[in-house]
Amino acid sequence: MKHYLSIIKQLFPHLNPSEKKVADYILQNSNTVVDENIQDLAVLAKTSTAAITRFCKRIGCEGFMELRLALAREIFSTSPIEQNTLVKPEEATNIDDLTAALLDTIVSSLFSLKPLLSTDKIEKAVDIISNSRHILLIGIGASGLVASDFQQKLIRIGIPAFCPSDPDIQIVQACSLNTSDVAILFSYSGETNHTLRTAIQAHKAGAKVIAVTRIRPNSLSKISDIVLQVPDTEALFREGATLSRINQLVVVDILYAALISRKKDAAEHISNTWKAVSHIGAT
Repeated sequence: MKHYLSIIKQLFPHLNPSEKKVADYILQNSNTVVDENIQDLAVLAKTSTAAITRFCKRIGCEGFMELRLALAREIFSTSPIEQNTLVKPEEATNIDDLTAALLDTIVSSLFSLKPLLSTDKIEKAVDIISNSRHILLIGIGASGLVASDFQQKLIRIGIPAFCPSDPDIQIVQACSLNTSDVAILFSYSGETNHTLRTAIQAHKAGAKVIAVTRIRPNSLSKISDIVLQVPDTEALFREGATLSRINQLVVVDILYAALISRKKDAAEHISNTWKAVSHIGAT
């Protein structure tokens, strides 16, 4: 079940004025809005029914009826998820406090990820990956570590994947893709220069483009066929990518698990690769 109150809170700073009116009213009156129709909401939020419809599509709903039913399930069956930011190491007084605060923040971030995951988009991404000739995995910095992790997982189950570390080679590799291929790009900001250039070349070549990026409008999302969103939990300028990296890794694990469930020979490949590199019994 999606937690739309959490999604609305995360998207709020990036909404246009008319959308903010709808969002603000829903957040302030979540318990009563589930009993209102779209005409009532338009009057109460001092906006129009057309603006409400646009708002619903902006947050991933087909219309207000779908949003109202989703909010009813969320409000009366779960507690809204609050977005937390990463604890600052310099503010911790001792290791115990730092450890506890960091773990609590990570757990909260993972709960924030859950409502953003679209099962439809995940299924489509898995379909594309399963049927692709070549899989190009792209990321810079911490996102590059996530891309490399996905490559290791894919080859464990017999799916060849390429993950070049050189940014220029990433762009060159994208130029050689075609309509039978897919480029999967990891970028928390969605604005990393080389990642965007790689996505553009992959798109020009006719390949499918899948992005794993944060929930807010960004350049990478605009040129991608499928966008798998992670929470907007960290500033772009930070001590190091923690929550963003962990959330991206969880998305990778979900895709990997879905691929294993579909691939009949996945278990055999995992067993064979484990035996090939295992040092147990080696002399």
